[in-house]
Amino acid sequence: MKFKSLIIILLSLTINISAQTTRSAGDINYRDEVQTVMLHPTGFDLDKPVIYLNNMKEQLHLQFDVFADDAPYLYYTLVHCDNQWQPTDLPKNDYLNGFFQEEINDFTFSLNTFVNYVHYDLVFPTENMMPKISGNYLLVVTGEKPEDVYFTRRFYVVEDMARISATIPRYPFDLNLGQNKQEIDLEIVYPDMFNSRADQYSNVTIQQNGRWDNAVFGLKPTYVYPEKLSYINNAKTVFESGNQYLRINTSNFENRPEKTKTVYREENGYVVTLYADTKRNTHTYLEDEDLFGEKYIYLEREDFDATKEADYAQVDFFLDWPQYMFGKDVYIIGAITDWRLDDNAKMEYDPERRGYKKSLLLKQGYYDYMYAVKDNASGITSVAPVNGDFWETNNKYYIFVYLFDPIENYDKLIGYTTIKAH
Repeated sequence: MKFKSLIIILLSLTINISAQTTRSAGDINYRDEVQTVMLHPTGFDLDKPVIYLNNMKEQLHLQFDVFADDAPYLYYTLVHCDNQWQPTDLPKNDYLNGFFQEEINDFTFSLNTFVNYVHYDLVFPTENMMPKISGNYLLVVTGEKPEDVYFTRRFYVVEDMARISATIPRYPFDLNLGQNKQEIDLEIVYPDMFNSRADQYSNVTIQQNGRWDNAVFGLKPTYVYPEKLSYINNAKTVFESGNQYLRINTSNFENRPEKTKTVYREENGYVVTLYADTKRNTHTYLEDEDLFGEKYIYLEREDFDATKEADYAQVDFFLDWPQYMFGKDVYIIGAITDWRLDDNAKMEYDPERRGYKKSLLLKQGYYDYMYAVKDNASGITSVAPVNGDFWETNNKYYIFVYLFDPIENYDKLIGYTTIKAH
């Protein structure tokens, strides 16, 4: 079981319920048996989990598997967070209507799979538990004991007030930052902007695809005009462009999947070995559609239900790399590893094969992925050493605008938009 001291959620039916954390709350699985957690707007399986305060009928859909023969009793609650994803001190009844804890009672057992699991579904919010205010929220799923946290996932409730204009110029304002970087230029307007002390109380977050390792938090305006806030000529909004995501498709084990060298079945399930990947930083940019790093669970046979009939396989990745990189670690990033730079995503160097290897347990479906190199001294992660850095790369940027309310003592999420590079 994974280390749990990052966040402990104390559930109670009293208004004094609170969340305690030593770090920012995140998308974390605290139990190894929790697999394939996905949270998206209902009917939009690849979109960011965003809903609007004035239209809660557009719900979110949570799906996940638990490796078990019997279905454990599971519950969920919601925790309000600030713009930096720290749980706030607000009492539960200040940000939730209804109950503070609900059972997840929609589940099915896997069918004809080598790996036994229970698939859970939850559509929320409901009238039984409804957010009252905007902001960042953490969904917390627990067992019967409140301290038994299974996993946490981030989502957003937007109070749509701000007008956001975003562009990506061909070159960054400072060419010393690199001619192939993608710069996000913003202009933002919202009601009572200056009565709200815009420059002091507003904060902007920019996220590239689903990545958190290079996300920008607490961005302040570069220029303040009478009619708008301007976020240009700021090195913090200049991102490494990277390259298109690589992909695998394991939706059919009978016909050898894309990029697959071998597929065989062991006593405990399937094992898929992929052809080795090589560095792409010296190649010419090749445009290729991807899912911006996301994953999609499905089976090629349409008469099968992927939620309960898709099996799990151990998928072996290998990156050709002649020399071990001292002081640096290599990770597989994307929704395939929940966008986390942790042990589950970290690769191991194999001196005999002269490259980095990693085995991931994956449910059948379609997965984007990319290799990232983290410098342990600086903590900076870069995809360029392996994948290259091309301005033409199709990236999606998510922009969130927060306004701190000093009277109510929380960060309102007053604006949200996306912009695609190319």
